[in-house]
Amino acid sequence: MLSRDLKERVAFYIRENPGMSPETAMQKAQTDALVNNPFIPPTNGCPVNDLPPELLAHIFELGRQMYEEEEDYEDEDYDDDGLEDDEWETDDEEGDADEEVDGDADADVLMSSPVKRTAPLPPSGTDAEGSESSSNADSVGSAAEGDEPDLAFQVLVSHVCRHWRDIALGTHTLWTTVRFEGHLNAEKARAWIQRSNGLPLDIFIDCTTMHDPAHDHEGDEAAMQGPARAPAPATSALTSPCITLADLITIIDMLTPHVAHWRIFEVTVSYYTYMYEVLQRLSQCPSAPLLEELGLYDYEDSDEYEVFQPAELATPFTLFHGIAPKLTNVAFWGVHLAWDDSLVLLQGLREIELAYHALDVRPSFGAFRAMLAASPDLQLLSLCLSGPTGDMEVVEVPSLRTLVLCYLDSEYVQPLVRALVLPALEELTLDFSQEDYTDFAKQLAAPAQGQTRSLLAGLTGLKLTGLPCDKATSELVMAQLGQLKMLELNCAEEDDERWFQFLHRTNGKPPAPNAPMFCPKLETLRLTGIEGTLVRKLVAARKAAGAPLIKVSISDRDIVDEKDERWLRANLDAFSFFEPSDSEEDLAEVDEDDEEMIDD
Repeated sequence: MLSRDLKERVAFYIRENPGMSPETAMQKAQTDALVNNPFIPPTNGCPVNDLPPELLAHIFELGRQMYEEEEDYEDEDYDDDGLEDDEWETDDEEGDADEEVDGDADADVLMSSPVKRTAPLPPSGTDAEGSESSSNADSVGSAAEGDEPDLAFQVLVSHVCRHWRDIALGTHTLWTTVRFEGHLNAEKARAWIQRSNGLPLDIFIDCTTMHDPAHDHEGDEAAMQGPARAPAPATSALTSPCITLADLITIIDMLTPHVAHWRIFEVTVSYYTYMYEVLQRLSQCPSAPLLEELGLYDYEDSDEYEVFQPAELATPFTLFHGIAPKLTNVAFWGVHLAWDDSLVLLQGLREIELAYHALDVRPSFGAFRAMLAASPDLQLLSLCLSGPTGDMEVVEVPSLRTLVLCYLDSEYVQPLVRALVLPALEELTLDFSQEDYTDFAKQLAAPAQGQTRSLLAGLTGLKLTGLPCDKATSELVMAQLGQLKMLELNCAEEDDERWFQFLHRTNGKPPAPNAPMFCPKLETLRLTGIEGTLVRKLVAARKAAGAPLIKVSISDRDIVDEKDERWLRANLDAFSFFEPSDSEEDLAEVDEDDEEMIDD
């Protein structure tokens, strides 16, 4: 098509200009063919620059949001040591339209929202003069060798031309997410914060990224200017944190003068010595007037759940002098407070997550009850190897919609759930193992505290990762799920497949041909540990029984052949694969190992 068009143009020019040579006619034809080509820069300036600055700033903000959303889905298996300087730049290194941008000038210290590494996740400015930030605002992966640096979107647009740079730097909302992950450049981090110009800050500090000694830092060392940058260790394999304890102290001391502007503050560590320094400094902050979300996560493994270790770090703290009037979401994983003294802080909450606490540092039931009573709009309560201690008394939480219970002993969880009056509960997550939870399952199927129906009867969503009980009790549980619309099952272990098999059956003893199926309103099913052929049979059976499934997701570890996949996509409104969490993968691997041992 293009070749014919060029030939016609050349013939036309020669016909209209008899003295024109074929070469000249071809050049003119090629030039005319490229007029208004969207892949060729216009010769009369950039039309985007004719847009009002407010509209261009809005476009930049949308681009930043899209960039962050894409980063959330990227694979986390990357070389974290390459993150030091790939996304930040100082104002001494300003990119202009006629300059080559030095990628190392634009590095952010990367951070990502906490993802549980070693235990399952319960439901998963103004310019500084001469410098710019180096916390990674907006998660960014390292560039492969020979590739262009992966710049944060706001940094990228600030290097296009002087006009775009002025607008980007003047759009302060572009610079309000500050992420620290990887090696630190404190000078550039301060500049990034300054660009936010006093707007509320979303701060993420991840100290779990480990140093890769195979990475060559010689070029990176030359580019770094920050006084707090820790030298990269030359030995050991992924054992030294990229953010050292000294780095973390520098970061917190850099951020606390801006505590009045914090909106989100999350810290993830692998060692409690790190978290202790954070807690000490937060306890000295006078208040956090804009803080809405607080997440403190310690991923350090411990086999001691009776007494907190190390004992010298067990001192509890009261953060922000108990003053954070806008605080709504809190998560404390392996991190304890002075609970009784923190009740003023822990009020008006919408989400509470308590996880991995030794018995001696858990809140008393009195403090726990006061926390719930002072949060009349509480929507989510998550207790994972944690919860209140002492005698349980009845407490009503009329607003609670979501309850997560994981790794709690059967003798503990029964009185706990019996004490909670939850008339509005819609979603429940259960993750138990090692014990027999038959008595607890029977309790769930019986009328709940203060109600005529069971806790299960009102559920629209259930995530069942583990509930070991006998078959008869399992059937009692399933019979209560008449309103259920979404079910997630982990069937990595053989006994757990029983829950999946119930979905084929009708409700009743013995099952009657015309009786409704278990979970008659079920629409969405998410499965781990079930092969595609079995899923296909289930979808067909429920469709034939008048209780069709609408959406099904299967773990990408499970076997689904192309024929079954095509059938499922044709017979469901939505079919997809998902990547299971670490805990789901661990269960599957254990199951596979057991089979191999039997085969041997």
